[in-house]
This record gives sequence, structure tokens and C-alpha cells, in this order.
Amino acid sequence: MKRTTKIKWGELKVGLLIAGAIAVLLWASFSGGGTSIFDAKVSYKTYFENVNGLVTGSPVWIAGLEVGNVYSVKIVNLDPIRRVEVKFRILQSVQEMVTADATVKVGTIGFIGDKYIEVIPGSTDLPVFEEGSEIPGQRPSDLGEMFGQGADAMQSVQDVAANLAEITDRMKKGQGSAGKIFTDDTLYNEMTRMLTALTALIGEFQDSQKKIVSSIESVSSNLDDISTKINNHEGSLGKFVAEPELYDNLRTSTGRIDSILAKINSGQGTAGAMVNDAELYEEIKNLVVRVENLVTDIEKNPKKYLKFSIF
Repeated sequence: MKRTTKIKWGELKVGLLIAGAIAVLLWASFSGGGTSIFDAKVSYKTYFENVNGLVTGSPVWIAGLEVGNVYSVKIVNLDPIRRVEVKFRILQSVQEMVTADATVKVGTIGFIGDKYIEVIPGSTDLPVFEEGSEIPGQRPSDLGEMFGQGADAMQSVQDVAANLAEITDRMKKGQGSAGKIFTDDTLYNEMTRMLTALTALIGEFQDSQKKIVSSIESVSSNLDDISTKINNHEGSLGKFVAEPELYDNLRTSTGRIDSILAKINSGQGTAGAMVNDAELYEEIKNLVVRVENLVTDIEKNPKKYLKFSIF
């Protein structure tokens, strides 16, 4: 029996449908970026000097969530900063986060993993970027530059370690002030003597402090005794405080003294005349001088004034 090689139209339609479904799935797996192909999306573009291995199909993140994918990466060389053009799509539901001050940067999953685009959201009070707009791109970190900086840092650490080793070696040999501190016992002995002297000084200070406190307590006790005696009307001060007669007598005496002094100032009486009369002062002064002269002359010539006769 002869076998036919004709393919029925119905079988061809089924094959074409299956092939189309497989193609759609493959396309979605490479361009969907973790989002549904049926979700509404908006497209943007950005420019970088270097994308560090970013490829078509790389994910796009906002706030740590995957919201789209990169669908075009090509060299345009517009200027030294805008050498590579990157076009990407994000979900329309997060478009409100892409405002006028939003930026884009290239990130790395892990230390040397796959690249992705991260959209840094802008301020909520600014207008939203329209679809197809250019979002400013941040300069990506250069891995080689980072490794170079790490090598410089390691070299600096090695230099510091070498210097420390040299310093510790000199200290072990007793070189320099620090080396003498660790190797010479003189400083230790001096510090020990100083601490001993300080301890003795502190002890003397504490003894003096005790004596001062004791003196203050003694004075306070004496003041308490005096206060008690005054309150009990004992002694002259107590009587002066408690008995009005003593105050009245003192007031009367003070008044009398004031009266006497007033009379003296006005020249009344002998004392007033002596204080206020200059002529009386001069006469008394002259009299004293004459008396002194007479006494001197008697001492020199006693026979002139004193005559003794027995018979």
C-alpha cells in the first residue's frame, strides 16, 4: 500500500499555533524582565559613558523591585559623557515615581554578577517624566578603578605596618624616648618614688583636713555655747540683749558724754578753755619751759638755791 506524504491543513494550523506559542514564550522570557507581557509599560532612555557589561534583557529596578527590562543598548557617542544609549521599559503603575529629579544608574547583582538598571525615584511634588523622555544617568562605578583604589589602600596598609614594625624594633632596642621607657628602669623607679611622695602628701592633706574640720567644729560649738548663754540672759552680752535697763543706762551715759563734749567744744569750763583758748595753751607751754629751766639750773647749781647750816 502506497503511503501518502501530504500534510493536512488542520495539522499545519496546529503546528503553526504551537510554534507561535513557543516563540511568544521565548520572546517573553528574554524581553519580559520578570513582568507580564500583558502589563502596560512606558519607555525611557538614558545615556552612560560606560555601562560595564549591561546587555539587552537586563532587569530594571525601582526601590529594590523589578519593574521592567532593558530592550536596547547601543553606542551613539554623542559626547564624552553620552557614549552609550540605553532604552528600557517600566510598568506604567510605577511611572508616578519617575519625576523630574529622578536618575538612573547601573548596578551589579552581587560583587561581579549580572548588571541591572536602577531608577532612583524623584520628589513626589515634581512633574512626572513623559514616556520617551531622557532620564539623567549617574556615572557607574568602574570595577577596575575600584580594584585599583583597593590596591592603593592595601599598599598604604603595608606601609603603615612596615613603619609600625620599625618603630617597635627601635623600641625593643631601647632607642628613642619610647624605647627608654620600655627598657630603662630609671623612669619606673622615679615614678614609683613620685607616687610614694604623692601618697604621703595626700595623707598629710587628709590629716590637715581633719584638723581643720575639728577646729571648725570647736568654733561652731563655742558659738553655740555663746548663743545659748545669750538666749539664757547670762553674762554682760546676754544682759545687754535681754535687759533694757543696761541699754537705757548706756544711752544715758552716751548722752552725758555728748553733753560734756559739746561744752568742751563751746569753750565752757576749764577743759573747754584748755581746748579752745590758744593763749592759755601758750601760757601753760611757757610755764612748763620755765619749770624745766629752773629744774635744770637747780641740778647744776644746787648751792645757789639750797643753803644748809648746822650752827
